[in-house]
Amino acid sequence: MELKILEVKEDFVRLIIKGEDHTFLNLLQHYLLEDKDVIIAKYNMPHPLTGDPELIVRTNGKNPLQAIKEANEKIKKVCQELLSQM
Repeated sequence: MELKILEVKEDFVRLIIKGEDHTFLNLLQHYLLEDKDVIIAKYNMPHPLTGDPELIVRTNGKNPLQAIKEANEKIKKVCQELLSQM
């Protein structure tokens, strides 16, 4: 996965996530929206074969990159719990 930050502010970030699709981005969006400090978490997939998805996150003051990091940690924890049950 490769990230390219297009725009970053105190409460807003817009970035490209190369090499990912709806599988990861939908999960990331879900966990971002569980965060009470996240106002908007959405992604746009221009075309599944030719475009790289763009993620937009707006918070109510929380660092949006920190919110993304925390959501990723939750995803990691859930995956580890699932794997431990096998």
